[in-house]
Amino acid sequence: MPHSQLARPHCKSATQLIQIADKFVKQDGGNQDMETLLQECIDTLVNYQEECKKLRKWGHKPPIQDPEVFETYEAAYVYYKIVSQLVLNKIPELPQFVKAKNSAKTEREKGLIELYNMLVKTLLTDEKFADIRKFIKDNSRSDSISAKKGLNHDHNIIDTKAAWKNGQALTLLQLTSLLQSCKVLLIDLRPRMKFIESHIKTEAIICIEPISFKDNYSDTEIIKRSLITSPNREVSLFRDRDKFDFIVIYTDMQDKTHFCQQRQEILVKLLVERSFEKPLQGTKVCTLEGGFQNWCRNEGLCETTKTSDESGYAMDYSIPPLAPRSMGLTKPAPLSSSYSSSRISNFDTESGPGANVGSSQVFPYQQMPNLRRNSSFKEKLSSISRSLSRTGSPSLEPSSDLYKESAKYPDTPQLALSGPQLNSLSQLNPHDPKIISPHSKSLSPPRLNGNSTPGVHPNGGFGPSSFSNKYSTTKELSPLPISRRSESEAQLPQPMLNKKTASFCVGLVNLGNSCYMNCIIQCLLGTYELCQIFLDDSYKNHVNLNSKLGSKGVLAKYFSQLVHTMQQKAISASASSKNKLTAGHEKTAVQPINFKVACGSINSLFKGSSQQDCQEFCQFLLDGLHEDLNQCGGNPSLKELSEEAEKIREKLCMRIASSIEWERYLTTDFSVIVDLFQGQYASQLMCKVCGRKSTTYQPFSVLSVPVPRGSRCDIIDCFKEFTKVETLEKDEQWSCPQCKIKQPSTKKITITRLPRNLILHLKRFDNLLNKNNIFVSYPHTLDLTSFWANDFDGRLPPGVSELPTRGQVPPFNYNLYAVACHFGTLYGGHYTSYLDKGPPNGWCYFDDTSWRRAKSDHECITTSAYVLFYHRTPNSTF
Repeated sequence: MPHSQLARPHCKSATQLIQIADKFVKQDGGNQDMETLLQECIDTLVNYQEECKKLRKWGHKPPIQDPEVFETYEAAYVYYKIVSQLVLNKIPELPQFVKAKNSAKTEREKGLIELYNMLVKTLLTDEKFADIRKFIKDNSRSDSISAKKGLNHDHNIIDTKAAWKNGQALTLLQLTSLLQSCKVLLIDLRPRMKFIESHIKTEAIICIEPISFKDNYSDTEIIKRSLITSPNREVSLFRDRDKFDFIVIYTDMQDKTHFCQQRQEILVKLLVERSFEKPLQGTKVCTLEGGFQNWCRNEGLCETTKTSDESGYAMDYSIPPLAPRSMGLTKPAPLSSSYSSSRISNFDTESGPGANVGSSQVFPYQQMPNLRRNSSFKEKLSSISRSLSRTGSPSLEPSSDLYKESAKYPDTPQLALSGPQLNSLSQLNPHDPKIISPHSKSLSPPRLNGNSTPGVHPNGGFGPSSFSNKYSTTKELSPLPISRRSESEAQLPQPMLNKKTASFCVGLVNLGNSCYMNCIIQCLLGTYELCQIFLDDSYKNHVNLNSKLGSKGVLAKYFSQLVHTMQQKAISASASSKNKLTAGHEKTAVQPINFKVACGSINSLFKGSSQQDCQEFCQFLLDGLHEDLNQCGGNPSLKELSEEAEKIREKLCMRIASSIEWERYLTTDFSVIVDLFQGQYASQLMCKVCGRKSTTYQPFSVLSVPVPRGSRCDIIDCFKEFTKVETLEKDEQWSCPQCKIKQPSTKKITITRLPRNLILHLKRFDNLLNKNNIFVSYPHTLDLTSFWANDFDGRLPPGVSELPTRGQVPPFNYNLYAVACHFGTLYGGHYTSYLDKGPPNGWCYFDDTSWRRAKSDHECITTSAYVLFYHRTPNSTF
């Protein structure tokens, strides 16, 4: 959309801009199909994002004397309104949309509905438009005239109070005038420690922490929960809030995450719309333009307060800055061996993401990292349209006794830099024939060097690669835990040692719809091996700052700090309790604020306070930790197989072909997360005319299985649905490379690798975001052996003598150890979790800040189950 060339002192009004958007939408006419309109929405959203980028460079105080500022705000507003009208009004009127919504049969229709829902979700979760709308409102000509009416002299302010609007941003002059002539209650919406250090000097002022209230709180809950530890004087002032002429809220406007600004908007709305105990009929709720920094910058009066009521806060609270101050990394607080001090911070770290500390203090063998930022809108769109199951990361073997015995972390795989690239199996040098080794002797990934056992070459053909267990040594890294076994034991399937658990129990504070994050953190901490490497800080030696997709260790660092804080807080609460703790409450909970900020800095989806899907967060967290710890993250990407090589691979049994593909995959993706959580499945297309097959092998860390419709079903029914042969519809048919045209075809998924810890996502939401609340029965012990590809016919490719099994030896029996539950809808629900903590607590129920022991071991079998966590049992081999 072209910008206006006229410089104006004011914006067009919202009404005028909406008329422009209406005109644009009407010009399209009514002949477009759904696909064309969706593409138009995407293109317009990209334009909207480009305008938002321009706005970000001006920050929260744009130079309003610059005409370009007005033009950019207007353009962004119009672009957003165009998409909104197309998505919410025009597209739903299309017969094609109605048909696809009611009965989406083809993959094309399902894809269009999925894209439409993604656009709706993007509009609902957009955080920038509220600022744009406010700017337009404040700077349009009609609003400017209204604002001038509010700029009366002191003696007229009370008389014109009715002209003031709730949520209006006051200038410094207006606030100063109000403080001199009216009864004003100031609310400092910043962390308590910052309030104690300095705040606006006035008698009627209170502090409300930005993370102390939820979106759905009422004024009563503010007193009962948010002000529970506040001085009595502040509680009394808030109780008398209806006796003030104005309530003015100010916060930290320099917060680059915009968290404080979002909380300010929520608090204004809460006081205006949810003041049930004392409705604010004669009281206006306003904010301070530019926040506390603007007040200080213009030499407003401030004071530092430490009364007898407040002096204790300095010890109890260590609240970090929300915004990164630099790109450095901070060393997490060491785990103290003594807990004589009764005061332990409720926050996940004492310094915010990116505190100014050299990286050598954290990762002594690494270089200074740069914080990775979120991708563009186009990349976001493409990522949503990808497969639901994305890759995770490898794991380690469990130790025999709290990692008393250890082995060196496997060498980093390296791709061959030279050597022949062979395109057929016949060119390979034969080796002494051996059967597939029953157990991998090492966790090392394949080292492709051109002079060892042959296999599929990573660069697209079949070539020499080392699938044996003899690897040359490189730089030794510090030990990570695996159990020590003798050579004779390694030749036979070994039972997995009994699962240990991280037994500490502590709640997590909900930071505004962050229950999706809390439930996944609790569940993942039930994975003992994962929890332990972050508690003993051994993960630091394996952060790969050269990993192309990693966050340079940021996510891993703040996850480790959160785990440390949770354990310390749990031990402290247990030590101060006379009896053994069987439940937890709000006072003992940890606020994972810095971890959430770190997640939001990496992926903007988790930046605000909107509800998200917990399985998406689980996938994000596992992917992020994997990339941070990926020893092969700097290796070049694998090339696709040549057509000839793919034909040869299709002749192999799936057991062998999948093993070769896994070895190729490990040359670019090799970390502790892969070994702990990652599996693999094969998706095979087959032409029903000529019989030609094409198989792709997909790694996964969260396996999403469909939930059949009905009154109830078993988890095995979900796996049967997942692995059944699917006949492709006419417009979804495969273009057979043999027949050279689209032919009737089938698709079948087969699980080819089952991981050490299996995370199952029950796909309860359809393409229209409708939820299937059917009760899915799932057992404490699950046998998946029958779903594992076991078609080995005794034949190996020419020249291949041995392939490491890497734990893929049946049976595949699993024990349930955690359940993430979901209540309500995708946008208005709540998440909780059950977790087996082992002796003495057993199964426990976690609901944000609170936790309790489960009433029985069967309480975790529930109709609200959404994500299930299983681990291999002792009679299974890994």
